Amino acid sequence: MSEVANVLDELRWIHEGDAWHGAALKESLSGVTAEQAAARPVAGAHSIWELIRHITAWENVFRLRLEGQPATEPEEGDFPPVEDISEEAWAEALRRLDGGHERLLQTVARLEDSVLPEKVPGKDYSTRFLLHGVVRHHVYHAGQIALLKKSFAP
Repeated sequence: MSEVANVLDELRWIHEGDAWHGAALKESLSGVTAEQAAARPVAGAHSIWELIRHITAWENVFRLRLEGQPATEPEEGDFPPVEDISEEAWAEALRRLDGGHERLLQTVARLEDSVLPEKVPGKDYSTRFLLHGVVRHHVYHAGQIALLKKSFAP
């Protein structure tokens, strides 16, 4: 199996399920209400909703970089603010997360191992470094979300 195919599997597992480290992101988000997602149970920490918007924004940037576009920051900002805390807005945030992740998977699936040593346009690191960094970024924030969700348990 190619390195790209292995990373693609990891990206699916950490988002959808069957991750070796514990609950995948979607599993951790299951049952989280808009009120819980917007809450700040840990002083100084981001809310679950802010983390979801952050993951969504950065996965879009990562996808664009993997497609060869110049490196940019997310248009929405690093941790985009949450202004509408309705259940409908929360459902839309989750749809955007899943849609963005699916677009990232499609981009990764088109990569060949031969491009992994190549530099990312506008950055001083390789496509391999970026690709593995995307996995670590997703796992890191999924862990934060899992801990925040535990704070709502009775």
